[in-house]
Amino acid sequence: MTLTRLHHVAAVVADADSALGFWRDTLGLPVAKDRIVEEQGVRGVLLALDNAEIELIQPLTPDNGVARYLADRGEGFHHICFESTDVAADLIAASEAGIKMIDKTPRDGLAGLIGFLHPRANHGVLIEYAQPPDDEAPRPTSDDPSAPQRVHHAVCAARDVAAATATFCEHFGMHEAERHQSDPFAVAGSFLAFGGEETSARVEFVTPTTDDPAHPLVERLGKGEGLFRLVLHVPDLAACVAKLEAAGLASVDHLGDGSVVEVGPEGTNGVRLILAS
Repeated sequence: MTLTRLHHVAAVVADADSALGFWRDTLGLPVAKDRIVEEQGVRGVLLALDNAEIELIQPLTPDNGVARYLADRGEGFHHICFESTDVAADLIAASEAGIKMIDKTPRDGLAGLIGFLHPRANHGVLIEYAQPPDDEAPRPTSDDPSAPQRVHHAVCAARDVAAATATFCEHFGMHEAERHQSDPFAVAGSFLAFGGEETSARVEFVTPTTDDPAHPLVERLGKGEGLFRLVLHVPDLAACVAKLEAAGLASVDHLGDGSVVEVGPEGTNGVRLILAS
């Protein structure tokens, strides 16, 4: 297994240009790639942070899987991508391990050579492997402290955190970094990481500790397990929130002591977004 880090978190959008009005122009994320992938019938845009990327996927034809996903579910999260140093070998290893696959051999994608594993094998999370090209240009960076600088973690909703944790550790070579429980927010969860730098983005599985149907996790799990939130680190959170409010994003909620805010999913293309200082 040659998986090394979380490469990107992807969202499906109806119109990439419109979505860039938030992600690039308001939030301040620089564009690393913007390309039409003809064989998939999509336009993909990769937005760069210091340790990972956010991908926006716009379907260009009405008959491909991304278009059907958008029609069925609307805008929002689509998949998590793990970077591989040998995607062909990792796809073979996953298939031989009995993991349900979408791709058994690599194909061309926005992030390089790619392949997908079926979400049914991974607690509702669609997983992509990607092997970036050897000559890939350096990722652009932003020196604006009001713009997000890092992906802190991707949050996935699970009915059984222990089972989801075990699956990701077995399938992807991750390890459990921390367990936690928050009584004020009525959630319990587990952080998973690869063995690299401490700044690498993590995956978190969370489950509600309440049956309240109004709780967002209870509501999410009513539709099934899968991607739930994305948490980004912002050096100057107050300045970032001021930008968002000036842009008319009224759905900015301050949580706890003010070091964390929640944005969306209105105005963020269906993505539940947490910004943290």
